[in-house]
Amino acid sequence: MKPGLFGVRRVAVAALATVAIPVLAGCDTSPDAAALIGNSRISISTLQTEVNAALADQQISDALSNPQFSQSLGGDRAGFVRLVLGRLISDKLLSKLADEHHVTVTAKDISDQTAQFVQQAGSLQSLQQQAAESVGVTPSQLPELIRLTVLQQRLSLALVSALPATEAQLQAEYQKDIDQFDTLDVSQIAVSSKSLANHILAKVTRNPSSFEALAAKYSLDTTTSANGGEVGPIGRNQIISLLGGAKNAKPGSVGIAHGNGVYSVLRVNSRQIKPLADVIPQLKASMYSAQEATLLQSALNTETAKLGVHVSPRYGKWDPSTETVVAKKSAISSGS
Repeated sequence: MKPGLFGVRRVAVAALATVAIPVLAGCDTSPDAAALIGNSRISISTLQTEVNAALADQQISDALSNPQFSQSLGGDRAGFVRLVLGRLISDKLLSKLADEHHVTVTAKDISDQTAQFVQQAGSLQSLQQQAAESVGVTPSQLPELIRLTVLQQRLSLALVSALPATEAQLQAEYQKDIDQFDTLDVSQIAVSSKSLANHILAKVTRNPSSFEALAAKYSLDTTTSANGGEVGPIGRNQIISLLGGAKNAKPGSVGIAHGNGVYSVLRVNSRQIKPLADVIPQLKASMYSAQEATLLQSALNTETAKLGVHVSPRYGKWDPSTETVVAKKSAISSGS
């Protein structure tokens, strides 16, 4: 599973006109609980803290006043409370399931995923705005949301990795995506004419150590020229295609590639191969990508049935199929 921004299976929070959540009757034998998940509880005060934090954020406040976003966030006061509570319940179920499968997330994992999300969004500010408008999450709550997003990805991968696959199936999948696993680190000097490319190639052939200086002097690609022409890893088949054959794609070899009006003197620096045995989870994730969502939903349903989820009737009831707290027809609104 490769969710985009905020792809974690959690419900979005909705609009609420006022901050206060009255202390209401709890669930089962825990009078101050908004919900019980097995032997874990979500207190009414925890729920109110989450709501208050959201409403104190200016971006969320602005989103709530905008009909376009307030509808996507729930639209009314009672719905807001249900959605926040549903998010908290979903988080606990996901975390408990991850614990059972020994799935963990490190600080570096969160940092890397945050950087990826920031790149997709365009900036950290845009990412924070999307979090506010789509799921009602404040900047201080964003790292936890991203942690859960990564946790879901890792958990989905763990569930898929347990599925059977023959050696032939794995080998076929490996070869299909071989450019992900067999890569060449290359450097380039991009110029506008074939004659200049040939001139540079002759210089590099005579003196291989001159490549970096020639890249700084001639290359039209200012990004790579500033780093000695370093491009980074590219699929081996792609390089073979560019250079016209496997014999030209060996570490230490140089050649000329042409495309989009640019001639590039390419140098192959090194080759990196990930053995099939090291990427079996990744191969299975590709093979069974269509089943990931179903596997995760089934696992969460099993976890819900095993633990039991009890919601205070004043808030509604838990719907495991949608992972939300839904209103009971006879329930008194939590915002009344």
